[in-house]
Amino acid sequence: MRIENTEKSTEEYIVKETWGTMTLGQKIEYLWMYYKGWFAGALCLVLVICIGVSMYKGIRTKVLLNAVVIGGNDLKAEWLEESFARYADISEKDGVLQIRTNIPDDGGKMTSTTALTTLMGADAIDVLVCPERVYEDYSGHDGFLDMKELLGEEAGGNGDTILDDGVRLKDENILSKEEMTTYDEIYVAVPVNSQNPETAVKFIEYLLQ
Repeated sequence: MRIENTEKSTEEYIVKETWGTMTLGQKIEYLWMYYKGWFAGALCLVLVICIGVSMYKGIRTKVLLNAVVIGGNDLKAEWLEESFARYADISEKDGVLQIRTNIPDDGGKMTSTTALTTLMGADAIDVLVCPERVYEDYSGHDGFLDMKELLGEEAGGNGDTILDDGVRLKDENILSKEEMTTYDEIYVAVPVNSQNPETAVKFIEYLLQ
């Protein structure tokens, strides 16, 4: 035991004497060689803390709206969230708005169809913004709530843009102006299993401005 301590002390003395002359790479190599166990432990601890914080936030955070924009512009998603939040007078303390733009408008190929069907089945869409093809597909299967009933008096002031179970936005709508989508006719509907229909209606009123 005494010999081991002596060797360790000698090694520490040598390191102290040569530390100032070591290159950055040599210093990193030395630290990793002798302290990698500590680094690994610290990294694991940080990961556990991060996961715990994420789970805690997920439990504590109230989601006010889950909106999906088929073929949406990823660069405009944050703008849309902030713009609607201002319109609806929603602050961070009230909850969060989640707008997904990662489902492509690919003409009904397997990737987009599977993704949308999964979200629909998981009750993870409160309002859907999509091209005519997608709207008609789900509308034909009674997948949307009665739009006139949802909007009430607001429906009367928008003429033929209000359909039985959806909305066809006018040409000069805010999404087109901001190049949020690339398709000409934009449809908006509320799935029958929407978890936040009131906020969804508010979002539609925002789009109808």
